[in-house]
Amino acid sequence: MQISTVHNGTARDVGGGRLPTELRRLLLAQSLSQAGFVVMNLAMPLIAATSLHASPLGVGLVSACQTVAFLLIGLPVGVWVDRMRKRRIMITADLVRAAALALVPALWALDALTVAALCAVALVVGTATAFFDVAEQSYLPHLVAPDRLVAANARLVTVEQTAAVAGPGTAGLVVQAVTAPLAVAVTAVSYLGSAVFLGRIPDRGERIAAKSAEPLHRAVAEGVRHVWRHPLIRPLVACSTTMTFCWSMGYAMLLVLLAQDLAVPAATIGLLFTAGGAGGLLATAVVRRLIERLGDGRAVVLSVTVAGPCTLLSALAAPGPRLALVACGQFAFAAGVVVYNVAQVSYRQRSVPPDLLGRVNATVRFFAWGARPLGVIAGGLLAESFGTRTAVWAGAAGTALAGLWLLCSPLRSLRVLPGPDTAPRPGLLP
Repeated sequence: MQISTVHNGTARDVGGGRLPTELRRLLLAQSLSQAGFVVMNLAMPLIAATSLHASPLGVGLVSACQTVAFLLIGLPVGVWVDRMRKRRIMITADLVRAAALALVPALWALDALTVAALCAVALVVGTATAFFDVAEQSYLPHLVAPDRLVAANARLVTVEQTAAVAGPGTAGLVVQAVTAPLAVAVTAVSYLGSAVFLGRIPDRGERIAAKSAEPLHRAVAEGVRHVWRHPLIRPLVACSTTMTFCWSMGYAMLLVLLAQDLAVPAATIGLLFTAGGAGGLLATAVVRRLIERLGDGRAVVLSVTVAGPCTLLSALAAPGPRLALVACGQFAFAAGVVVYNVAQVSYRQRSVPPDLLGRVNATVRFFAWGARPLGVIAGGLLAESFGTRTAVWAGAAGTALAGLWLLCSPLRSLRVLPGPDTAPRPGLLP
């Protein structure tokens, strides 16, 4: 397979099956970043729950602080990403995350670690992650040509899904071996390694938007307008937001249903949800060929409309053999989401003008990722009023219906999504 890279602003093909050095280093950086995220995602709530003996609300606040940055600053992040070097942003974000996380074991050793301090660290790490994620999605088109974005994104998703499969068990062993506060130090080291690999990517003349005196709110509004007015990106964002909100609502309450109502052992719950990572990992092996065979337009629509209803299986869970329905639902949904994400992210990267890509990616993240904490809260409120299983059913039903946004849009009749507008935009610097 050939993969095209960018050299001095122009695409070139690299023959043979070997990955270009730039992309290989980006993948290595992403591997370390994902490994760190998995350990942190488990260790931070455990620190609050065990070492600090925090209340459930305190544990929830620590978790919420990891993603609330997408709601607080998600939109302006896109403006800043458009006006700065993406690789530099990612390196800085990695260093900030490593420094913030290094404070946790230090404060713990000094017996000065509190829930408030843990929330502050989580907020700093989440803010840096918001910059890193938007910059990464906007940086990839500078490394590969438009017709190779699907293959490149498939490789990045493979890294994420591998972490989803192997990560929870590995993270549990690390936490058990060295305690949760010291496990956070492992995460800090992984972010440092990510920064090192990113720093070794040569500067190939990355293009950035020219700085202007345009107020921040107007620059933000331009990105939002582009999403709102785009006949294909708008329904994709609506679908992603609906799906993320409802899935988060059902997923959080499914954990409660299994652990409390059905008294399923924690080890069994972990195995059930590992099936989701396995489904996603399997999908990465075929996603590129599947998109090429179906067309990215059909792949986007079919992936959601087929996989979304599979989440309804989880609401049927009961002790005994019916627990397998949870694994089946997680497996199928994760596989569909991989196909959906690779297709729609690749389309966005090749169709949005480079000087707007950061703002568009940030707008998408603002709605889709911002829906996560809101969905969890909504699920909790629904469970308090009508019962946990009702909340699981509601989340699964909303996820199943998210594909209606695509079926009611022009996407339903497109086999292949149209190419980008090649007209140059003013204010773009080499």
